[in-house]
Amino acid sequence: MKKTFQIFGVLCTLSLFLVACGAKTEKDTGNVSQKVATTQEQNLTVAEFLDKVEKANNEVETVHLDMELFLQVNTNKKTQEMQADVDYGKQGDTIQRANASIDEVNNGQVKYEEFILPGGDGHPVYSRTSKDGNWDKDTSDGHYFIRPGYFSFLKILYSMENDLELEESDDNYTLVLKSQNVDLLSLFKDELNLSITGVSQTELEKDFEVTFDKTNLYMTGFKMVFEYEGIEGQLDMDIETDFSAWNQLDDFTFQAPK
Repeated sequence: MKKTFQIFGVLCTLSLFLVACGAKTEKDTGNVSQKVATTQEQNLTVAEFLDKVEKANNEVETVHLDMELFLQVNTNKKTQEMQADVDYGKQGDTIQRANASIDEVNNGQVKYEEFILPGGDGHPVYSRTSKDGNWDKDTSDGHYFIRPGYFSFLKILYSMENDLELEESDDNYTLVLKSQNVDLLSLFKDELNLSITGVSQTELEKDFEVTFDKTNLYMTGFKMVFEYEGIEGQLDMDIETDFSAWNQLDDFTFQAPK
């Protein structure tokens, strides 16, 4: 039986237990970009801005993404780097073709995965677990999913208009949280396959930024940070994703391996 094929760039189920906490890692805050305008100053509400974003991004068919994850739970560390090219076609949020590679280091254990989803007859899926390894071929039902997804992420943003503030710099618009009360874990649980047990989401310190190119309103990236330090342990999670090359990917990008 053919199956739906999914690639998760973030896969984290986190548990904090009663342990002694180590010293919290210092974070560099010296390079935070300065925002120069707020929603009130530019007379553009978040709802109005998101409406403009939705209309502008209806033109996006292909996009490249680069994602980096850093995760530390007490003494356990995980890093993950993902690159992907995605062709949504003219249907918007339905993936027609894609390729992706994921480099992961989990407590010193190295893992590599690479996929090519060229579309076409049988909706084949090519995969390998080393950069110079042989390709395995499977089939799917033609339903491809890559998380984080460009359009699925935007859909979540559209539902958050009451939770966000809009800021402006010379080149970008940036959406940020209004308050720490926003339950990002619930909002992005399915999109990023996130789950944290042992502490409440209200105990987490959160940072969330989504940037858009000022000229075309395409989403250029997002940053999501969760931090906790207390009697349950220590947690640091940083997810950063950059989007680029909108509508610039050609057919060669999605060719099946020979």
